Amino acid sequence: MNDDEEEIMNIDDPRVPDAIRAHGRRFRKPARFVVDVGNNEYVLSSEDGEVLDIVCLK
Repeated sequence: MNDDEEEIMNIDDPRVPDAIRAHGRRFRKPARFVVDVGNNEYVLSSEDGEVLDIVCLK
């Protein structure tokens, strides 16, 4: 799922925007990992690797 340029970050990493962290907490299985795919787009995934959402910040 991740290109060489994309880093999988823990949701608590300070580089993850607060709005993304807050959104990730709303799921039944909270988001644990975030991939910044560029252009203010983020992929949220759970502890077991399930993709929960793809988010674009405006």
